[in-house]
Amino acid sequence: MSHASSDRDLPIDDGAGQDERVATWESGRWCADLATQWARWLSHTAYIPMALGSLESELRELIELILEGLRQPERIETTGHSVGTRLVSLHATGEDSLTRSLELLCRTLLPGPSNESARRVLTLLASVASGYAEADRGSALEQQETLKRALLWSKLDAERKLRVSEDRFREVFNTTPIGIGLCDLDGTFREVNPALERTLGYSATELVSTAVTELFDPGEAEIVSANYVELLQGRRSGLRERRNLVRADGTKAWTYIAVSVLRDTDGEAYRIVLMVEDLRELNDLQEQLYFQTLHDPITGLANRQHFRTRLEGALASFSPDERLTLYQLRLDGFGLINHGLGYEIGDSIVQSVANRLSGLVRGEDGLVARIGGTEFAVLLRQCPGTPGIAEFAELINAELDEPIYINGNGLAPTASIGVVQRSVGDAEPTDMLWAAGVALRSAEKAGKRQWAVFDPHRAPVELTEAKLAAIMPGALELGEFEVGYRPLVSLADGELVAVEARLAWQPEGHERLEHDACLRLAERSGITLALRDWTLRTAWRQLSEWHAVGFDHQLVVGLSPNQSRDPDLVSRVRRVVEEESPDPSRLLLCMSMTALMGTGGEAADNVATLADMGVRTAAHEFRAAPAELRFLRKFPTRAVLLAPDLVRLAEEDETFESPELRALGGIVPLVRSCGIPLAVPEVRTGGQARLWREQGCDIGSGPFCSEVLSASEMTELLRENAPASDAS
Repeated sequence: MSHASSDRDLPIDDGAGQDERVATWESGRWCADLATQWARWLSHTAYIPMALGSLESELRELIELILEGLRQPERIETTGHSVGTRLVSLHATGEDSLTRSLELLCRTLLPGPSNESARRVLTLLASVASGYAEADRGSALEQQETLKRALLWSKLDAERKLRVSEDRFREVFNTTPIGIGLCDLDGTFREVNPALERTLGYSATELVSTAVTELFDPGEAEIVSANYVELLQGRRSGLRERRNLVRADGTKAWTYIAVSVLRDTDGEAYRIVLMVEDLRELNDLQEQLYFQTLHDPITGLANRQHFRTRLEGALASFSPDERLTLYQLRLDGFGLINHGLGYEIGDSIVQSVANRLSGLVRGEDGLVARIGGTEFAVLLRQCPGTPGIAEFAELINAELDEPIYINGNGLAPTASIGVVQRSVGDAEPTDMLWAAGVALRSAEKAGKRQWAVFDPHRAPVELTEAKLAAIMPGALELGEFEVGYRPLVSLADGELVAVEARLAWQPEGHERLEHDACLRLAERSGITLALRDWTLRTAWRQLSEWHAVGFDHQLVVGLSPNQSRDPDLVSRVRRVVEEESPDPSRLLLCMSMTALMGTGGEAADNVATLADMGVRTAAHEFRAAPAELRFLRKFPTRAVLLAPDLVRLAEEDETFESPELRALGGIVPLVRSCGIPLAVPEVRTGGQARLWREQGCDIGSGPFCSEVLSASEMTELLRENAPASDAS
């Protein structure tokens, strides 16, 4: 702002008298204009942290203080000092702030010629300058003191934090399980923690006089030294490796090491930090886990995975003309031991069997493994003195015949054994294991304590059935199964008395499978219960359609042993019969006699509960044993179906003169005396039907009566056999 503009803006009249000037000073307009002018000048000379209007208000108060001092000469110095102090408190402390303020006040307040007023004005301005300087100096000193105090507190706080950090580091350094060593740049230890002493077996005194490189395995020292040099040169940010360190006693310690360089603010290296983690416990744990992965936890024998690996190794390393023999055995009826004596006793027996089998191969080039719950495998290299198949199988059975005494009880489990022998050059691991399993199943079919050698002529059939069993669940899900219907007729007059549901499946690329084959494969595939439920729902829904048009016949559904003893059978049947309208008594479930005579009693319980529901039951696979007759007298069985193998006997001897058939002929009246009709499946000729009728059998089914029909074909047959009123 120029002086000329100041002269224009402020009401200055150099020719006025004292009274006139004082009156001008006291006018409100004059004070306001002066405050505005002063605020503008100051805002250009210093940063004042307030709005311009607020600054004008503060300066107007100063102007009024100045005027008050001019009116009272004795207060001029005090007033000037106060004004200077107030300017400093307003932060008007720029380089030109005081000069501009004095200049403005002089030009505004100073009259023309020298007089008393001029003297007072000058005195006032000098006091203003003095007060300003003193206050500014005090402000600077106060700021310096405040800064000193802040620096002092900051230093004390930093020292306190440093002590806390050092104490924390020292606590971690002394208590961590990881070994730590602080080293000079040449690798000499300066300080070590207790963990490093424990890991390496040295005392702190011994380590402080030792170089890091002296602790490494001699075979690795050169590699580690090269890495160490790269670390110091800054070509590596750190060194982290698994290395062997040499302990004080000369043994090796498998460790994980981490080496880092400490650098100062200029980036210069001044210390090396070595951290060492002892991996011995981890290594022991890994070895233990590896062992557990490959070995059975109860017996300590190789498990299936390890056995297969060893078999692959033998086939890869032995001469092609050498022979290997694989024995796969399964303990017979072991469920009775687990359920009767408890699983702990069962585990003890498994351990004893494992020990005995291991004893048999001692001295031989062989391996024993536990490949399942009660399944074992023995692999033998056929050397000149190695026992042959028959001899070794008998050795196994003889060894297991010796009682195992547990809690005073002598237990002697038997085993079924499957055997396969191959030349190394002709063998594959998967093929040998599969062939041994096939032979084992053959041995089990022959009875307990049997052994069988793999029959290569049976292999294609086994392979095909295994494939079909594997794809069976998907076939059921995709709806590939069919339910056909076969009539059951009276052997006396040929009248249709019931309709039997029969399964069928046409796999792609394979011949059509009928009911019995479907059930057999379902047992192997694990879908036997799901297949039963689907068959029941499908057949019951069809029966509902027949009843809706007046065909009031009974539906017969045959169940396998597992389907018969299923604890959920009753709930599944209840759910099915409640979905449709037919009377539950129109359903006749043929329960397996094998399951009914079983020790668990689940099938027999199912028969009793189904009778309470109104569902009728029959027994099939009847072989005329006395125990079976006793069962028929006790349970609500509505019919009995002979076992197919007994029916086939009659096909071979239609005179009923053989002892077997004469005995069977004597059983028929006993069954009928219980009030139970006897049915004969698979009747093929009229002569057979006549013979069975003469023996007292009531019902027949099979090719002589009719082949299995589709639902629509059976509907037509029912219509043909219906009374005239129903047919219409």
